[in-house]
Amino acid sequence: MEEVKDRVYRQETVRLDGKLFYNCSFEGCLLRYGGERCEWENTRFANCQVVLDGSANNTIQVLQGFGFQVMLPNLV
Repeated sequence: MEEVKDRVYRQETVRLDGKLFYNCSFEGCLLRYGGERCEWENTRFANCQVVLDGSANNTIQVLQGFGFQVMLPNLV
């Protein structure tokens, strides 16, 4: 996994897949997630939106097809 340390993202589009975020901050960002492993530690999210694509989106569609209500975390 790629390590990202002490970075501040402001109003950017950020791909999360395959990254480990340490001491980062996301402010007003569009976070894109496709299903690959990602992690964060001591990281702050404020007013961000999440877009699920690729495998992550497929998983949501399958779960909804089974009748599950899928709830995403509010990254505010």
